[in-house]
Amino acid sequence: MENAAIGDLVEFHGLNGAAHLNGTTGNLGKFNEIEQRWAVRCDDTFDIVQAKPTNLLLLKRSDAPTLYSMTNPITGKVEYMKPRTTSVPVPNPSSLIDAYNNLHEAVVGAFHNRRKGGVVVSCGKKYMMSIEFDGPYGNGGIYGEMVYVDKDPSARAVVQQRGCARATELGRNFLSGETIEYIDTNEEDVFFKLLSQYKRRCSTKGHTDIKSGLRLYNVEIAK
Repeated sequence: MENAAIGDLVEFHGLNGAAHLNGTTGNLGKFNEIEQRWAVRCDDTFDIVQAKPTNLLLLKRSDAPTLYSMTNPITGKVEYMKPRTTSVPVPNPSSLIDAYNNLHEAVVGAFHNRRKGGVVVSCGKKYMMSIEFDGPYGNGGIYGEMVYVDKDPSARAVVQQRGCARATELGRNFLSGETIEYIDTNEEDVFFKLLSQYKRRCSTKGHTDIKSGLRLYNVEIAK
């Protein structure tokens, strides 16, 4: 483990208390100088494991580590992760809407029809916003959490780094395990008008969503 660095791919071996991890892989986070252990984010579960260098086998050095950090809300510590790649296709959208009011109504309607899960709104292959429903807001609105891919190079880079054919795949990952409604629009002006409207009621603590690799926002959507 000489010259190991954050982002390097490693394999666990020789573990006794967590023998089930032996043979699995992960990416290095920060090295704790006091405890002399590496923080390793497991590829399979995204769990953070503190491991001695003697229990890690260096498999591949990170070419250009694109690492995302997030503050664990329980421990208050900064944790590091490297987004997993994905190439799994997403279903075709259930509806195609090219008018702003209709698109907004479809998002709100998806919540009122389901009361759970979330919605992914896409614009072609490049752009998307994904909203997880947390509950009703105001008079017929929604509050929840949102990630999105717009024209920001950093967001577009996540799509490329994960090998996604469409930005929508990241939205699907964000809502993994939830009931999802997919909506598409061909009109960029309509998509960005809606996203701009939602951004006005967004707030963030700077956290990165682990499943999508995108910045996480809290959002309030009025009816």
